[in-house]
Amino acid sequence: MQRLGRAGREHAIKVAIQRLNSRGHYKMHTKGEICRTMGIKSTSRIRDILMAMVSSGEIIGATTALDGYGHEVAIYGLPTYEQMSLPRDHEIVINGLSCRMSDLGGYYA
Repeated sequence: MQRLGRAGREHAIKVAIQRLNSRGHYKMHTKGEICRTMGIKSTSRIRDILMAMVSSGEIIGATTALDGYGHEVAIYGLPTYEQMSLPRDHEIVINGLSCRMSDLGGYYA
């Protein structure tokens, strides 16, 4: 694997998680699975990058207990976003003119 800066590693982590998600088994993955997909060794530097990405909200992280392990294992995944619809009485102000969605009736231009 070529040498990457921190931003390159963060992008490679996101791509690796997407690649693991496309296999369809799970949506959350361990640090070792992510590193194996990236083709690198699992190191504490990658752990620190993953934790920084979790704290900035780029990825999500959680811990889980697995059978056969004495400790909890950290797992990581990509967040999924959902578009929220506006309420019917939401007021929109455009160039100083206010318009409520309920005033439009059933017509949206």
